[in-house]
Amino acid sequence: MRWSQGQSSRLRFVGTGAVLSLIAVTFIIFSTKYSSDVTKYALKNALKPTSPPICKNITSWEFAADRDGNNHGLSEEQCRAAFPKLFVELDKSASLKESNRIQFKDVDGITVEDGMIRGIIDHGELYVVDFGAMPATFSRGKATLNSLQRALTSFPDRDRLPNIEFVMTTEDFSNGEGPIWSYSKRDEDENVWLMPDFGYWSWPEVKIGPYKDVRRRIAAVDDGEVTVDGQIVPGLPFQEKKKQLVWRGSVATNPQVRGKLLKAAQGRSWASIRVIDWDDENDIRFNLLPMEEHCRYMFLAHTEGRSFSGRGKYLLNCRSVTVSHKLVWREAHHAALISSGPDANFVEVERDFSDLDHKVEFLIDNPEAAERIANNAVATFRDRYLTPAAESCYWRHLIQQYASSADFEPLLHTTQDDGKKNPRGVPFETWVLTGL
Repeated sequence: MRWSQGQSSRLRFVGTGAVLSLIAVTFIIFSTKYSSDVTKYALKNALKPTSPPICKNITSWEFAADRDGNNHGLSEEQCRAAFPKLFVELDKSASLKESNRIQFKDVDGITVEDGMIRGIIDHGELYVVDFGAMPATFSRGKATLNSLQRALTSFPDRDRLPNIEFVMTTEDFSNGEGPIWSYSKRDEDENVWLMPDFGYWSWPEVKIGPYKDVRRRIAAVDDGEVTVDGQIVPGLPFQEKKKQLVWRGSVATNPQVRGKLLKAAQGRSWASIRVIDWDDENDIRFNLLPMEEHCRYMFLAHTEGRSFSGRGKYLLNCRSVTVSHKLVWREAHHAALISSGPDANFVEVERDFSDLDHKVEFLIDNPEAAERIANNAVATFRDRYLTPAAESCYWRHLIQQYASSADFEPLLHTTQDDGKKNPRGVPFETWVLTGL
């Protein structure tokens, strides 16, 4: 009940004892109702997985793929606990810069050519400063920036992230002298900072859709799914997969390596190897194998292209055995690769594939060993290091480590002689609607 300002002061104090009694009764009723509601809420939520806590003390929290795999907003502590091998290359890059920190002139001296982007992150907000045309890399720039933006917007403490100015390339690799973010690097590329590739958003040019959707289709092949009409489609057991090594792709991007794969597999009954001409629609129609269909094969061949091969992360999502030559180009998740022992999650062969026949025959003759490797791949990659959650964790750690290695604060505006300020970058939300 509300009293008007015109009522006398005498009336304000009438029935003090009654008012106090009413307050006490109201408190008891409210407390009882609140307790009941909390109990109902607790019982209701006990029946479903709880969201991971965003807190400093995570000693009781463990990463669970079913619950956390698509959570782009894990805390920094949760990221470290869930993905201890994910940040090896970033930590190495930061250590190399301890005595030679990144200066503004280093970034400003990089010419933004085709396929390159210059950006600023300020209090967790992304700005595009410059964007080179992309005649060869198509949608990569937009895909990569969308992934970066997602990692920022999903993080509760985004405004506390350090401010940075950076240049990235959407080419397969970088030979630049400055501090450049790239999808792959070699040991000698000390100025390159590894970032997640464009496929974590989508890769339409080779008929691969959004990453989350590809993962769902891959899991459906291996583990089964429930259709829209309620029918249960069982998964394909590992031992019932085709006992062949499958590969589809272009030899032109790396004839020295990929040509040797073709030669090593020629005439082998265990080989399903076909070359695709991406400029020939008929060839694509007849020879292209949807990514999830790779998972129906027991063995998956992985080869580098001009540098890394974007298909690698998709193959490692399958409950199959990925067979790869010794790699020169590194990607963000490579520190989690294990090629031998009980925890092996892929099979490594020589770069010229000279031992390919021997190792594939061994796997065919030892199906239990092959299945163990396939299961390890799922546990390591599909259910941990190649989850969307891991990707966003990686982006934010890249920002942190790059900032720790930089010796300057970026400026969002330049000031003219008359005091007028000009923005240096376009907010991502605006740029994505008008850019490219």
